Amino acid sequence: MEVRILQIQELLPALHLVWEVFAEDVAPSYTPEGVAEFQKFIKYDHMRAMFERREIVFFGAFEGAEMCGVMAVKSIGHICLFYVKKDCQGKGVGRMLFTSVYHFCAKQLKAFRITVNAAPEAAAKYQHMGMLPMEAEQNVNGMRYIPMEMYVNPADMQPEQRQKSHTGWIIGGVIAGIIGIMLIAASGTFLIKNMYKLNNQIADSIGKNEKQWDDDDPMNPDSPLWDERDKYGDDEEAPKDPGASATTGTAAIPEYIASDLPYEMEEDTYTFTDDEKQSMLISFNVQYPVLQGLDTAVEDKINAQIKKCAMMTVDEIYNNPTQEFKEKVLETTNPILASVVTYKVTYANEQFISIIFEDMGARGSQEDAYQHMRTLNIGLKDGKVYTVKDIVDLDGGFVEEWLEIMRDEAGDVNFLAELDEESMVSTLSGKSIDGNYVSNFFVDKDGIEIGYDLNYVSGDPADLKFAWVTAPFTFEEIKPYQKDGDFWRFFD
Repeated sequence: MEVRILQIQELLPALHLVWEVFAEDVAPSYTPEGVAEFQKFIKYDHMRAMFERREIVFFGAFEGAEMCGVMAVKSIGHICLFYVKKDCQGKGVGRMLFTSVYHFCAKQLKAFRITVNAAPEAAAKYQHMGMLPMEAEQNVNGMRYIPMEMYVNPADMQPEQRQKSHTGWIIGGVIAGIIGIMLIAASGTFLIKNMYKLNNQIADSIGKNEKQWDDDDPMNPDSPLWDERDKYGDDEEAPKDPGASATTGTAAIPEYIASDLPYEMEEDTYTFTDDEKQSMLISFNVQYPVLQGLDTAVEDKINAQIKKCAMMTVDEIYNNPTQEFKEKVLETTNPILASVVTYKVTYANEQFISIIFEDMGARGSQEDAYQHMRTLNIGLKDGKVYTVKDIVDLDGGFVEEWLEIMRDEAGDVNFLAELDEESMVSTLSGKSIDGNYVSNFFVDKDGIEIGYDLNYVSGDPADLKFAWVTAPFTFEEIKPYQKDGDFWRFFD
């Protein structure tokens, strides 16, 4: 598969591909007014004029001579068209296009951020690629979209011969923006309230060199005409719940919170910013739930486990760092210690709770930016913490089925090809390889998801730029692989 910038003579075939996919997959859900507006937007004369003015660049994915997919990006880093042929979906074509456009935005456009007005059914895929929703779903003239963005890692804006960041673009784009703001604020007080407010602060701090647009200008990147209207290239399936609210990432997980719980859940936050150190940035904002009303014999134990999981990075890089880490920080020109943690309770009943923590920050420097997902699954009667190996028989065909689902979720048949079955069993049992392939699971309303937090080293050819991937099973689908024990009785 080859991805390259299209020439003017390839523009018309590209627009034909866009229309064919749109007409089949998207137009039925649009109002006649919306379809007419889209036709007007992709009219050849209109697109050619923009193409010749260098206001827009088209990328094409080719299998031999066949054009399989198209992605177009505005000169300000706004993705405006993203379409993959039906028979080419689910083969990684969309990801290859996105990767090429990301590097083009970084190296050629020198864009600080990449934006898209994502179709609701595509938003989750964009989330996996590092983009974050900035507003709730919009509906204008029958066209639904979610404004999303990611920040470009400054290391990726350097020439190829320069050393690159040790993080992939899925995490580096957002993290770079966070760190940039932290650096600006290092000499004063900088308190992170939450991720969405932080991203707004980042956006406000970046110098705007963009021209001013009229609200009714179809070239306005905030206009729904700049929507990504098709199903995302790698997403061949329809949304599981078309009527659900179009949220993304952990927000899209269908949580289950039982009614009439005998305990209450409150939120606590650990915040710390060192305003005295001028040569080092230290800033933490860690959110986590606190349970109240449990049996007093286990309540403190459970809350301590929850806080310990939420504070893991802060403990590793600040409260209890190793001597090796201390020496590394002392050798860094502009040290950065940062952790921003948010959480979601995905399942809670009288006997059990499942929590996801999302952690973003930097472990010593901008080049050590990271994004992790951690999970905690704990019994509320005795405070027992469950891991993957406790609940699933990793033999008996589980790994084969799990791998198939993981590859379907990643949209790439080669995902995890670098691991053999023995390595997968070992890592799912909790023995990560050099900190990569950290196994985790969470329970939600629909069942259980089992997967990895991924931390490839820079330049690893196996790295598909995912921060984490999990494979979903319904409670019925997981039954053949359940281990005997008390865990599964939580859900009877």
